[in-house]
Amino acid sequence: MIEVNRTLEMHIPKVSVGMPVYNGEDTLRCALNSLLGQSFADFELIISDNASTDGTESICREYAEQDRRIRYVRQSKNVGAVTNFKLVLDEARGDYFMWAAHDDIRSADYLEVNVSFLDHNPDFVASTSPTRFDNGKFNEVSMGDASLEANRINRLIKFFDTWHANGRFYSLIRRDVLEGCGFVSDHFLAADWAIVLFLANHGKMHRDKEGYVVLGSQGLSNSMDIFRVFRKNAIDYFLPFHNLFKVTLTMFGDIPLPARIHITWILVKLNYNAHIIQTIFYLRNKKWLVRIVRLFRRKK
Repeated sequence: MIEVNRTLEMHIPKVSVGMPVYNGEDTLRCALNSLLGQSFADFELIISDNASTDGTESICREYAEQDRRIRYVRQSKNVGAVTNFKLVLDEARGDYFMWAAHDDIRSADYLEVNVSFLDHNPDFVASTSPTRFDNGKFNEVSMGDASLEANRINRLIKFFDTWHANGRFYSLIRRDVLEGCGFVSDHFLAADWAIVLFLANHGKMHRDKEGYVVLGSQGLSNSMDIFRVFRKNAIDYFLPFHNLFKVTLTMFGDIPLPARIHITWILVKLNYNAHIIQTIFYLRNKKWLVRIVRLFRRKK
């Protein structure tokens, strides 16, 4: 692991931003510019380069030489995406933390808006701004970034009732709460959802009216390949979200039975739909199946 530009100053920034990156040269400059141009300047930017093979390293070193807030770490070998996300959190020092992907863009006032909110609302564990994909629209339901401000049980129910994209994952988060999440480094499908669920279980989550986040749409989460990446054994094929199911059950042991049944049913449908979707995708992309279909049609 090689690190450059580690400041020797005693000052601990208010915010830590963690950017795990692998081969991000096409979008990295825009993402870095949007972060370094924030109106709230008291932050550190921790970049963990997962042994990129493109121009990512040179871009990161260029920016690190120009801005002392950047701490650039280059891994000597690819450690995997999940570990890389955990590494930037482990390096964080600020009261607040957020992950920033190498293809995401934030408005210049994003940190200012959300730091101010968390400073004045200690019962909230996270805050974010309206979020959309670079090819989509702002919508708190479809983007999964709606505020969760009710009591604990209703927050958890609303979390599952607005089950779409996971815009809340890239919120500004209280670091001490996030570090208490025992499965940040776990490698399973929907671990990012489980992290947000953990946060909602510990406090309220806010969506402000000001600022914005634009997420890159070309990531793994928007690809059917995500099922293959997280598939380790047969149960991952038949019940893709079984680990999320386990995490949910451990959190919901004390909530009323009707709420548990409601959430369990949502998870059952989620697993069933994911199994069907990946099966169809698998069959459609098998050459042997195409040959059989063509042979059958010829015989007709």
